[in-house]
Order: sequence, then structure tokens, then C-alpha cells
Amino acid sequence: MAECLVLPMMRNQTMKSWRSAEQWLLGSMVLALVAAACIWLVLGPAPTAPGDLLAIVLLIALLLVSLIMMRMVGSTRRQMEAALQGRARAEQRATEALRDSEAQWKEVFEHNPVMYFMVDATGTVLSVNTFGAAQLGYSVSELLGQSVLQVFFEEDRDLVRESVAVCLENIGQTHSWEIRKTRKDGSALWVRENAKSVRRLDKQLIVLIACEDITERKEAENALRQSKTYLAEAQRLSHTGSFGWRVDSGEIIWSEETFRIFGYDKAPSVTLDMVFQRIHPDDRARAKQTIDRASSDGKDFDHGYRLLLPDGSVKHVHATAHAATDASGGTEFVGAVTDVTARKRAEEELHEAQAGLAHVTRVTALGELAASIAHEVNQPLAAVVTNAAACLRWLDRETPNLDEARGTVRSIIKDGSRAGEVIQRVRGLVNKTAGQKAPLHLNEVVDEVITLVQHELFSHRVLLRLELAPALPLVLADRIQLQQVILNLVVNGIEAMQAVTDRPRELVIQTHQDETHQILLTVKDCGIGIAADNADRLFDAFFTTKSSGMGMGLSICRSIVDAHGGRLSASGNVGPGTTFQFTLPLHQEDNTR
Repeated sequence: MAECLVLPMMRNQTMKSWRSAEQWLLGSMVLALVAAACIWLVLGPAPTAPGDLLAIVLLIALLLVSLIMMRMVGSTRRQMEAALQGRARAEQRATEALRDSEAQWKEVFEHNPVMYFMVDATGTVLSVNTFGAAQLGYSVSELLGQSVLQVFFEEDRDLVRESVAVCLENIGQTHSWEIRKTRKDGSALWVRENAKSVRRLDKQLIVLIACEDITERKEAENALRQSKTYLAEAQRLSHTGSFGWRVDSGEIIWSEETFRIFGYDKAPSVTLDMVFQRIHPDDRARAKQTIDRASSDGKDFDHGYRLLLPDGSVKHVHATAHAATDASGGTEFVGAVTDVTARKRAEEELHEAQAGLAHVTRVTALGELAASIAHEVNQPLAAVVTNAAACLRWLDRETPNLDEARGTVRSIIKDGSRAGEVIQRVRGLVNKTAGQKAPLHLNEVVDEVITLVQHELFSHRVLLRLELAPALPLVLADRIQLQQVILNLVVNGIEAMQAVTDRPRELVIQTHQDETHQILLTVKDCGIGIAADNADRLFDAFFTTKSSGMGMGLSICRSIVDAHGGRLSASGNVGPGTTFQFTLPLHQEDNTR
């Protein structure tokens, strides 16, 4: 800036020198002419008229030439003076622009939201901008002359030394690294440093460092990394893996847990062939059908299947996926696959336990119905004996009545078959056999149960009314299990009316198809009803209102109905008594007709 002020002063002095030289030259020429005239007049020959005139003319001419020369010199001087003034103004404008630029760059350096450091080869801070110092909680004066290492954590200082050494070894090359800085209050600040070493005019090496605050990005990266870690751990604990599938490109993405479930090592890419290779051969066609349908209609899918691993072990998995549209307008699925092997095993064990408990309940119920069963068996046996005696009498006549004998034999066969059917039903209820579902008519099951409880109905003076809808569609069910449910509901209804003495004891069994196209069976009594406090607990295991009950009958009945895809419920009647009812879905073949 001092040089910019000196230049105009020098130009002014030059202009003054030119003006003095011009005046001096003009004066010198006039004096020279006057002196020459005087010498010529004093020392020269006597003047003559023509000679005097000639001298005067020459003198005047010389004077005019001098004036012209002086004018030319003045014009040249003015031009030079104007040029010098223009140059001076231009330089002044340049000086002012340079001053403004310097102020602007100083403003940028001081307040730019980037930390700038200048350090020497030993790491001493030579310069730092105000913003950078403020970001670290310092003033500029607190950092100048100090080691730059003081703004770094102790464990990171070796990296700082190594990075500065690399910059000093590669003069003019830019190097970058990410590192933490410590503020004056001890808090951390993540920065990305771009540094380059240069040589100053005094040959001293310095390092210029620009630091970008990347704390938010680092915190986001750490949060994302932590979230991924939590997600991976959650998937591992829940045995649930995630996957993505772009239908158009066939690209499949698996999480680590999905690779583990399918028994593969982690790989950069996954194909549908890898999926089908692991699916159990018996389930492969069904799984392929599901995937083909999902890829064609672009709708959510949900299915379960088994995996057959190379070591021969079998896993039960359940996959569910949601369809979405990707950026290119194609279909992609995002879903989860869960290893449900442990749950399947637990369900099987629970089913076995329930089956065992249900068997005990059936045997207990048959024990309570022993008199009724004996009566149902004794009736056809007594009829067999009576008819056999009658047959003998018809044959012992002098002329045997063969027609009557044949009739009594047919009655014997009928009664024997009836007794055999009763025993067969009792044996079916007593035997502990695995459930076998088959298409059957619900009304037939009701008739079979009624046969076993006829004596109970008679002994408790209960009037049975059957309202069975004809031509009901088939249901897919286990006959023995349905007999157990109906038997339990009928016996509960009979027992609920034992204390009734002021009205007829009537038990109503109804069957019909409801508006949802399900088969509905209803058992309605006119007993003491359900207490409001017990309504919510009626189907809980081990809850009973009977002094000798186990509290498992209704709980097992609900489990059986649920396993058949139906629902068992109870409600109080408008008048006295309770209504139990359960629904069963139609057999699939009937639904598709």
C-alpha cells in the first residue's frame, strides 16, 4: 500500500520538472537571441539598411521558430501530463480495487465457515481465522504461537504428526484425512482436513490447512452403523431375515440372517435358483406357484414352506413380502423370512399334549356316561335274546313258521349291529389315535352322539329337540374330535338343568348354514345360565364351576374347533339358560363347486 501512495507523488514531481525545464529553455533562447543581437551590433561591421533589415528579419524568424518550438514542447508536455494523470488515476483505481479486494479476502478468511490454519514445519500455529478459532472455543490470540497438537485428542496426535510429515515431504500436493478435534470445553469435533505445504519467499516451509466440519455426517454414519448392528442382532435373536427382490432385473438382496437361515455363506448376489435349491422338494412346486403369481400380479404374498439343508436337516420358514413400485416404475418386493422351526416343534408338542389331555377328557366323560352306554348296549342285546327265543319258538312248532323265524333273525341281526355300532363309537372315543380329518356330514355326528346320551337324557328328565337342517354341505373334520365337542356341550347342558324344577328341562340342538356360508351348530339349554363374573373365563384352562370338574372340557373344545378353522362361543339366553355354538368352514371342494 505504501508503494501505491509513493507513485502519484513521483509523477507530480516529474510534471513540475518538465514545466521548469520548458520555462528555462524559453528564457535561455530569448537571452541567447538578445546576446547575439548585441554582439552583432557592437562588434559587427557597420550596419547598412538592407543588412539591418535582414538581421531583424532573421532575428524575428529565429524568435518565431523559438516560439513554435516552445509551443510544440508545451503541447507535448501537456499530452504527457494528461497521459501521466490518466495513468495516475488508473493506478489509483487499481490501488483502491486492490484495497477492497484485500479487505474482502480478509473478511472471507476471517468469517468463512471453514477453519483455516497455517502452521510451520514444527506444527506451530502461524495463522488461524476467527471462525476456526471460535469453532474450537478459542480466540485467535490463544492459538497463535501454540502447537497445533493441542486441538487434537492425545490418541490422535501421532496421526497428525504423520499427516503433516507427508505434506512436508510432498511440497505442493494436497492431502486429505478425517480426524477428531477437541474443543476448549473437551467436546469432540469431526473434521475433514485438506492440507498442502508451500515454500515462502524466505524459503521457510509452511503447511496450509482447510478444515471442514463433518460432525453431523459422522454422527449420522455412526447412528446408521449402530442401527445396522441393532437390526442385525435383532434379526439374529428373532431368527428373522430381510430381503428385497426387483422383479424386472431379478436382483435379490439378503440380510446376513437370511443367508444364515438358508444355509449359505454371504455372497455379493443371490438368485431365485439359490432359493429353490434350498426349498424342500415336496414344497418346491407350491413355492414356485406363489412366486410366479406374485411376479405377475405385483401383489403382496405370504406363504410358508420347508427348507432342506445340505446336512439333511429341515427348517420350517415363513415368508411375507410387500409389493412396491421402484424409481423406474417396476415392481419390487420388500419382505422378511422367519425361521419358525422351533415354533412348529412347540406346536407339535402342544398338539400332542392337547391330544393326550383330550383323550383323558373323553375317557372321563365316558366314565360318567357308563350307565348310559351300558343301557344303549343292553337294549339291543336284550332284544337279541328275546328275538332269538322267539325264533326258536317259531321253529319248534309242528309246522315251523319259517317266515316269522326269518323276521326274528333279521331283527337279531339289526339289534346286533346296533350294539356293535355303540361299542365301536365308544372304542373310537376311548382309543388314543392321531386326528384324521375327512369330509363328513355334521348331522350324522350329532346322531352318533345322541345315541350315547339317550339314557342321560331319560334319567335327568330332559326333553331333547333336534332342529337339524337337511342337505347341509360337507365339512372337513375329525369325526372323533367333533363327537367329543358335541358330547361335552350336550352333557354340560344336561348338568346345567339339574337344579331346574319350575319349568320343563329342554335341550335344543340346531344345525344350519349361516349367512357367511359356514356350518353352525347350536346347543341351547334352559338351565341356570352363566354368571356375569364367569363369562370371560368360561373357556380358560382349569376354570370350572363344577365341584368335581377338571376345568379342561370347554378349553379343549375351543382348541379343537380352532384347529378346524372355526370358532366356539357362549352367550346367555334372553330367557333362562345358555347357548353354546360353534362354526365350521365348508369343505373346500364344496366351496369350489
